[in-house]
Amino acid sequence: MLIDDSEYGETVGTCQIKSIRFPKIIGQTESGEIITINTTKKQQTDLVFWESILDIMNADLWLPYNKDTYFLLQQDWIMDTFFA
Repeated sequence: MLIDDSEYGETVGTCQIKSIRFPKIIGQTESGEIITINTTKKQQTDLVFWESILDIMNADLWLPYNKDTYFLLQQDWIMDTFFA
């Protein structure tokens, strides 16, 4: 199930990564708002995570984030049917 099709769709925003200011990620929403994405302790020490973030930033991909906590969604755009 896609997040947009679930009841949690309203709490999810989309952004493109514009810069990295470790340990924060600076993004821009579809409406042009600049936001700061938080990272977890695990993400902060994960070199593969940061390499992936750089690749995502360079590709101008859109990422989902939680509008309440400003953390990236771990499951990306797919909603586990357990929660639906």
